[in-house]
Amino acid sequence: MFKVPYFDNAELTTFADADTSEAGAAAALAAFLTLTPEDRISDSRHVFAYYKDYHQAVGGEDWMDEEMGIPETPADIWDYVRPGEINLTKGRRGDDNWYVVMEANCGWEEEHGLMLVWRNGTTLTKVGGYDGHVTNTNAYADDSLADVVYAATDPKFTTRLNELG
Repeated sequence: MFKVPYFDNAELTTFADADTSEAGAAAALAAFLTLTPEDRISDSRHVFAYYKDYHQAVGGEDWMDEEMGIPETPADIWDYVRPGEINLTKGRRGDDNWYVVMEANCGWEEEHGLMLVWRNGTTLTKVGGYDGHVTNTNAYADDSLADVVYAATDPKFTTRLNELG
């Protein structure tokens, strides 16, 4: 177990098979452990977009609002996220980056949960339901998604790395 400042020092574990013996994996984990709650708040827009997209798709106002509650601001979305184990994985298909991958539970999508992926442990680069892919480019076999963090069902909720929230 180790404390993760990004999640207000929540004590988390790595997957049993997470291998930190590779220099890139160890560096990614070390970098991730330097992220702060301020970084989390800065990343809120991506997770909030996932919630809003899902809410719209399932008619959340009809049932989800009562069951879960309603986050008032993007930063409030973290009240509905329960961090899980962390894994480390190397990119595929010519991608030499290492990724810190977290499977978390969230209040709005119990079946697929929430997958958070940080490239080299520093930059949140993918948010969405757990699908096993560390990039949207790989998930959708589409190079035009290289800067997409949350690939939404409704394009108005899609978020990108360099857009302001």
